[in-house]
Amino acid sequence: MQASQPFTVGRDTIFKTLISTPSSGWTIWIVLLIGIMFIAVGCFVDIRWLIIGMLICLAVVPALAFFIYFAYVLASDMVANVVHHTVERQSDGYVLRIFRKVDDESGDAESAWIESQRLSIFDSNIVKVKTTNEYEIVFLKDSPLSILYVPRY
Repeated sequence: MQASQPFTVGRDTIFKTLISTPSSGWTIWIVLLIGIMFIAVGCFVDIRWLIIGMLICLAVVPALAFFIYFAYVLASDMVANVVHHTVERQSDGYVLRIFRKVDDESGDAESAWIESQRLSIFDSNIVKVKTTNEYEIVFLKDSPLSILYVPRY
């Protein structure tokens, strides 16, 4: 299986994976739950707790989500999923081809995609595979990538 055109993984797909994996994504849910508990306590006990809860829910949680998301997406082990690439399944694993766009210097023709890097990912590196409607999400160990999104065609 090979993608005919270089593709990137959407931000919403990456964020769903981030939130659903037991990692720093769950920190957002825990902090949000604490903020909601403070709001509940503030409604019945003291208004200061309500203000603290609102501050957590409306200021801390969005900032935390922003920081975790961009730290996760811009990490060196995730960058191959957010740049243009193709994934090809082979008998012993996957071959990932990363592309970059090269502008034509004459300005007459359209920009072309050229292969800039090729990575081999072996089946022995696969920890688990999670299947969604669009992708197979392959979790890896001892590899330059921690997660590889393989499109389901």
